Amino acid sequence: MAGKRLGNLPPALDFEDAELVAEDDSRVLNGLLGVTFAVSVVFLIFASTLSDVVSAPKLVIAEPLNPGDPVEITFGEPIYMPRHEECIDMDNGQDADYAGYGVGYEPSLSIDSMGNMQITAHKDLRWGGEGTPFGPILGGPTDTWYACEDGAMTTWDYWASWFWVTTDNGTTWDHGDQFEPTPGNLANSAIGSLTGGASECLGDEGDIAVDNQDVVYYLDTTLEDNWWHRFTEGGDSYEMGSVCQRMNTMAADDRPWVAAQGDGIIHYLGNSGVSPPECTGDSGRYWYYHSEDGGDSFSQCYSMPGGWSTISSEREGPYVYVAQEDADTGSGTVQIRISNEYGRGTGPGPSDGTWDVPKQLGPRNGNCPEGYPVVNNNEAGTVAVVWADCPFGDLGAWDMLMAISYDHGETWEESWSIAPDWGESGGITMYPFVSISENNMVSVAWYGLEYGDDGYSVGDEWYLMAGAIYQPHTGDQFEWIKGDETPLHIVNEYEEINGDVHALHDFFETVHGPSADWIGIAYQQNIGLHPFEENEEQRYIKFVRAEVVGDVPIPVITTDEEAIKRPIWIATDI
Repeated sequence: MAGKRLGNLPPALDFEDAELVAEDDSRVLNGLLGVTFAVSVVFLIFASTLSDVVSAPKLVIAEPLNPGDPVEITFGEPIYMPRHEECIDMDNGQDADYAGYGVGYEPSLSIDSMGNMQITAHKDLRWGGEGTPFGPILGGPTDTWYACEDGAMTTWDYWASWFWVTTDNGTTWDHGDQFEPTPGNLANSAIGSLTGGASECLGDEGDIAVDNQDVVYYLDTTLEDNWWHRFTEGGDSYEMGSVCQRMNTMAADDRPWVAAQGDGIIHYLGNSGVSPPECTGDSGRYWYYHSEDGGDSFSQCYSMPGGWSTISSEREGPYVYVAQEDADTGSGTVQIRISNEYGRGTGPGPSDGTWDVPKQLGPRNGNCPEGYPVVNNNEAGTVAVVWADCPFGDLGAWDMLMAISYDHGETWEESWSIAPDWGESGGITMYPFVSISENNMVSVAWYGLEYGDDGYSVGDEWYLMAGAIYQPHTGDQFEWIKGDETPLHIVNEYEEINGDVHALHDFFETVHGPSADWIGIAYQQNIGLHPFEENEEQRYIKFVRAEVVGDVPIPVITTDEEAIKRPIWIATDI
């Protein structure tokens, strides 16, 4: 049978103007009987539907949203990322209720075309035993670090950064293939990084990307360089062999950003902070590296001068985008660099290859603490950039801005504020992250704290906030809701006295499901006091999934009158 629609009869079933063409009387008679039967069924369905509408107080029916309409989303129960069972230690200083969860912060999140997701996060480098090999620098007694070793206080399950995967759209999470516990001390890891692979490759923080072939690329920085990992099957099959693969970049890297497209085209944006000595012909904080062989080799030494930056790319198409602060300054603008040829042609020397001159997107009236302008895109040519702004300093009322393009970044609408209306006191809109579905649902999530009458003070609560709009344009406003009813952090006395707003660290990430019917968010929550670090808490990675209510676009009919006016699909091939 054909598809069904609830409501009035579609215009196609207007029988007054119908013309019957018959070859003989029997076929005419059969045709008339068929029409009579169809009309009878239609009448019965319509009468039944009308009766339901009259008797029911409301009828909710899906129809397309208009551009700029908020999208209703509803959040499920959050999930904590697991530890390996054999590494759970009830005496390691963790809150007993959370000993089965991995301690980490600053999560990166990616997704493939099947809805499989991957999360990586910092390990807590100070939590590998009561001492540290850098005792005088980090404080505490001089000692090695430990991973999953009996008798040693540790929250580590393996030496690399955390790497979790889900192959059931976020319902359950486990560790990636060959990221199994790697017990031992720092010396074991130093040897393992030369002779082993996967979880033996000592790492500090990473980023993940997925190309058009659903190959998962995971780059984990050692600070002086990066380890490179590849997976298929959503992270359930490790494809790098048994020896750690160095990326061999010509710079010491801090926060790595990775994007992927096509069949093995990889973009790495490294935060070196200073110009690498091997690249004296260029200068800048951020350096771009390009690979077309799945990360086996990279171009080198292409500088992208500017402040904090992020990168995204199309998976099928040729476009690559880098959003940046224009400079490491207290104020200025946010800009975007675009290549429409996969970022090709870059390398040492004065040539910009296929990267256009940066476009200015909007103002920076203040310098938020480590606030990245975040760029994301879909395959249809929609590109969005969001950023936090601090015109009144770290403890004043924050703003949050957005710019959007619907033609691959060729033209941009005027940027506008999407911050919540928190009144005169204001609040903090930290680390906004944007994701875009293929049908132009744009979601933004951020860490939020609303000030009371006394401003930033002890007891103020941080929350995960999120909202979505169908095809937003300048001036459209999000309807913000809490993604997690549990506070992510509560301001303590030390933070109030020192004006410290960095408890939730530098960023987190979101994705849209392949069919745009759900949103996934990986984020951080602080729980309990840290056993070693003064004025710090234990940090945990969580995942939460938001269901999109109905299909996008999805208007909601709220009155009986509107319901009666709406068409109803019925079977037309009876």
